[in-house]
Amino acid sequence: MSKIPTHAKTIELEDKERKRKLSKLLYHTDDMMEILGDIVTDYIKQVSLMKDEELGYDRSHWIVHYGDGNGSFDENTYDVDIHTITILIEQVRRFGRIFYDKKKKSVRLD
Repeated sequence: MSKIPTHAKTIELEDKERKRKLSKLLYHTDDMMEILGDIVTDYIKQVSLMKDEELGYDRSHWIVHYGDGNGSFDENTYDVDIHTITILIEQVRRFGRIFYDKKKKSVRLD
């Protein structure tokens, strides 16, 4: 087994670290992993337990008209947005699509 010179190992490690830092800057991987973690947590604690009837509605329309979609920002905005994203993902998983109520007939008030 051949030994790699220490200098070559150092250059290789420095190159890996440089690429890791560049990747973090370009792709915001730390932020993305935190957001995805929050989505998974919301899924496990709430959305996975929801019945089909609770998920079969236009979440975006509901947020704009009845929820937090008035353009304001408060301490709950992030959590509401994470919950919305989680619901949309679960709609795709369960139903194969995101619900859009073009006729604006189905309205959830809970």
